[in-house]
Amino acid sequence: MKSNFSKPTLEKKSKISICALVQGWYGHRMIANIRKRIPEDWAIHVYEFQQGLPIFVDEPKKLLPKDISKFDLVLSLGENPVIVTLIPDLVKISGAKAALVPIDNSDWVPPGIKKQISEELEKMDVAFAFPKPFCSMEIGSKNRLIDDFAKKVGKPELRMKLKNGIIEKIDVIRGSPCGATHFVAEKLLGVGILEAPTKASLFVQTYPCLASRMKDPELGKSLIHLAAYITKGIILKSLSEVK
Repeated sequence: MKSNFSKPTLEKKSKISICALVQGWYGHRMIANIRKRIPEDWAIHVYEFQQGLPIFVDEPKKLLPKDISKFDLVLSLGENPVIVTLIPDLVKISGAKAALVPIDNSDWVPPGIKKQISEELEKMDVAFAFPKPFCSMEIGSKNRLIDDFAKKVGKPELRMKLKNGIIEKIDVIRGSPCGATHFVAEKLLGVGILEAPTKASLFVQTYPCLASRMKDPELGKSLIHLAAYITKGIILKSLSEVK
């Protein structure tokens, strides 16, 4: 079977080398924002899948290219469960020590696939994280690679400056992987502190947030609404910390 990967986009040698599996607009926008937030001496190698992959493939390993480089961290941003099933084989070939598989749509990473891949990676002694949604990812995985990534993008962290009950300045200490945090920070300038939390949750969905609007089978609510709740909570926390 012909490989469905495009040639990787390579950057200079880095402290952390990331292999990003991308398919479609979701992955492209994530990567575009992540590139802006990570240190210059990190590298992202992008392997792009074609659209239209079947959900089930008899031998997924055949989808992998022959010329896989060495990586530290695998970042799965595909829109098809079969992409997630490639991670253990990709880890073996690349020598990666950690895998990050955000879940912004449970159709792309079903619970059964998550369980299967988690068990395989655990047997391989490879660290992994399945943040759901991606903007919920916090530092504290006990793995240096995943935590170093989470320090740059993940659950938002803000610092605010107020004047007469109005937001005068917002510094984004850490933004969401999709870039919504920076958008929200700009939109909240000049907004009163009583309105800010609710408006922030609406602005996230206006951006738009990349999380699914469908009801998640495990959580009982849509992931986009969970992302909005996370942002609202971050705004409330930031306002409470203003001195």
